[in-house]
Amino acid sequence: MVAGAVLPDAASAQVPVRRDTTGARRDTANTRVDTVGGRRNLPPAGRDTVRVPLPARADTIVQRDSTGRSLVPLPSLPKADTIKAPLSRGEAPAILEIDAARIYDRTALYATGVSTLIELLGRVPGLTEFATGYLGAPAAIAAEGDLRRVRVFLDGLEMDPMDVRSRGTSAAGDLPIHGLEEVRIERGAEEVRVYARSWRVDRTIPFTRADIMTGDQNSNLYRAWFGRRYDHGEALQVAAEQYSSQPTSRLPSSDALNVMLRLGMTHGPWSADAFLQRSHRNRAAWAGSGNTSETRDTVPAIETNRSTSYLRLGNGDPEQGRWLQLIASSHSFLAKQRSSTSFASSTDTTSGVGDSTSYENQYLLTGGLSTRLFSVSAAERMRAGGGRLSHVLSERGATTIGPLALSVLNEGKSYLNPSRAEATGRITLTSRLALLASASRTGSGEFDRLFQEQRNGSVLTETGAFTLDGFGQFVTPDTSEASRYRLAARTNSRAEVGVRLRDIWLSGGIMRRGRTTLLAPAVLGTQYEGSGAVRPEGDASAKTVALRGRLWRAVNVDAWGVAWNDSTGFYRPRYQTRAELYIQSNLLDRFPNGNFGLLTSLAHEYRSNSLFPTSADSIRVAPGYRMLTFKLEIRIQTAVVSYQFRNLLQEKYQQVPGFPYPRQSQFYGVRWEFWN
Repeated sequence: MVAGAVLPDAASAQVPVRRDTTGARRDTANTRVDTVGGRRNLPPAGRDTVRVPLPARADTIVQRDSTGRSLVPLPSLPKADTIKAPLSRGEAPAILEIDAARIYDRTALYATGVSTLIELLGRVPGLTEFATGYLGAPAAIAAEGDLRRVRVFLDGLEMDPMDVRSRGTSAAGDLPIHGLEEVRIERGAEEVRVYARSWRVDRTIPFTRADIMTGDQNSNLYRAWFGRRYDHGEALQVAAEQYSSQPTSRLPSSDALNVMLRLGMTHGPWSADAFLQRSHRNRAAWAGSGNTSETRDTVPAIETNRSTSYLRLGNGDPEQGRWLQLIASSHSFLAKQRSSTSFASSTDTTSGVGDSTSYENQYLLTGGLSTRLFSVSAAERMRAGGGRLSHVLSERGATTIGPLALSVLNEGKSYLNPSRAEATGRITLTSRLALLASASRTGSGEFDRLFQEQRNGSVLTETGAFTLDGFGQFVTPDTSEASRYRLAARTNSRAEVGVRLRDIWLSGGIMRRGRTTLLAPAVLGTQYEGSGAVRPEGDASAKTVALRGRLWRAVNVDAWGVAWNDSTGFYRPRYQTRAELYIQSNLLDRFPNGNFGLLTSLAHEYRSNSLFPTSADSIRVAPGYRMLTFKLEIRIQTAVVSYQFRNLLQEKYQQVPGFPYPRQSQFYGVRWEFWN
């Protein structure tokens, strides 16, 4: 994970703290990084470095007049009447980690160099990214080998899997990052929850930004933003992202267009806004490459449209005091034959994908209380789709008392997920020793892979057999596809101990996942769609190690490793590591006004073999690999020039069987912000 930032004078960007203090960090209930006037407790640093926790802020300027309230970079010396009350934002829970929490604001998100949310999540311990290529490629993400246990929330709304072809795996790939303001990654005992907040503005001065990127494989990416507030509190925001890529010259290009629109109004503590996020993808058949002797595969072409829209009424702020929100949302997903890029025909005959349409409405009533000592909240979530309703009640709580921090979650059972009771605690014994533990208990039941696709009949059990419920003695159930599956109640746990050595946290721990049923990554190919690719798996445990912090002056490290107790698990390589060294400095001796910034990094990734079941007696293997990635960012005023070189050693590797990555991939461009 690139946790680098390119910021100006550190003294104007945060409040310094003493070297050995143990005050609450940004992930606790006491202190929020984006709260008005909120104080940030940060680790010490040298004169010329940026004193920010990992992940750090990134490419934009924090001016001396910033108050901690800004939602986007601010112009110099704004007039008093240019600041308007911010629109409502989704609840973001306390994130407890041994070291700095994985909380990315807008600037830090782009400093990582990722182009998708799945790429970002692949940098988190315990998560494994599986992609067939770079920009625009089919991809999936697994948490401890489970492709279902990465859940994504946008402004409090859960992004349910809706693609019929993905067959119930995580919808993390359906959320574009261009319209996000903040991403928080919460690692539970065996489930990872991603809380994303959409982009907001609070200034009447118009804000615009343009990103232009290009690179190998005929890859091009363009982003644009416009946002402003008006004199009576009205808000207008528009953001768009368009990219295209052609992985090989023998295949047609793929492209996507993502659009975000928001209209809003504030009056006193009340806020109302309408939001739309629409993603259109026109992806050509994604074919494996390499020598004729190598195993190749092809993902069929497809054209999809996913839309998420909502109306929200809010009172108060989830970060401070009492608050309440009511959201009514609509979600749709349409898939059809890909539109051909050839003048000879209007459709792509190689698609092999039938048309499908999915709709779901989600209604959320949530509220709570947040103080310096604790925060509590409750949410009632109702889903409507496929001719049925679902009601799920959940409660959260967090507190920090001296050296002890505690976060709890209780969630009811739904058609898609089991009930869950989870608790995470951290105790800081001294300024240099910390302990963290997380445990969860999930309930049993039978679950659908897609909410809006109600299926009756046979159910895949934990043993891999199908039940005969609902069938007569002369009727044989269809076992070609597992549309429903059964889970037994299970207990999961994770524990870590960390030691601080100067400005570096060294931590080690264990994690244990209970018995479960693993869904297959059908989005990566038709061979993973059958019931034989859905496999039950027993208990699994792993050891973890991590090293994060500042090594010397502006040199920082972010490294972790995971070693599982067996080599037979699916979608979880037995050994997986990621280590990154990065230099982050504003060269304040030469540029005291903070008009220059430098961020450069070298990342090494390694993983052993990954197993992919395709049928009851067939397994495919993605060979282990190692890879180096180099990245350089230079900021001048509000413009950032970015360059990255992936697979620096030009190794031959693949994350998914049959899809070798390009021997090299360069991607470069500029990001430029303007206040008009």
